[in-house]
Amino acid sequence: MLAAEPHTAPEELISRLDSAVSEVFETMLERSCAPVTSQHAAGEHITAQIQFSGAIEGLCVVYATPQVAQLTAEALLGPVSDTRDPMVDDAIGELCNMIAGGWKSKLDTSAAVCLISVPTITRADSARFKDALHTTTTFNRSYSFQGNVFGIVLGL
Repeated sequence: MLAAEPHTAPEELISRLDSAVSEVFETMLERSCAPVTSQHAAGEHITAQIQFSGAIEGLCVVYATPQVAQLTAEALLGPVSDTRDPMVDDAIGELCNMIAGGWKSKLDTSAAVCLISVPTITRADSARFKDALHTTTTFNRSYSFQGNVFGIVLGL
């Protein structure tokens, strides 16, 4: 919960997330990335989750189909053999880490006094991790880079 920022509107939190995602993609992947209204594909996803603890309690979840995750890994690391390559999972974990850290860095100083965990990576149906979000406020946002859609859930 954002006890240190009681007057922060959800729109401002989402704007900070949009900014963090855009900055990570432009800086680290040399790609533009923007929010979209279209939804990600159903089915198996590679999911990375980071938890916030301290002034902020919550989590950041990045999820993508194996194909979109492979494209992300290739943008970060170069050619990847296939969607089952462990580097694909690592790339989604690092993407989550950079986005969560970027979002946290945009908070007021008092709210940013929190720790972020290392990413936990899973491969599962997307419906499973959404059920695991037991937070007060949850934002689910889809993004696209070069027509490839992935999702982020921010639960606080």
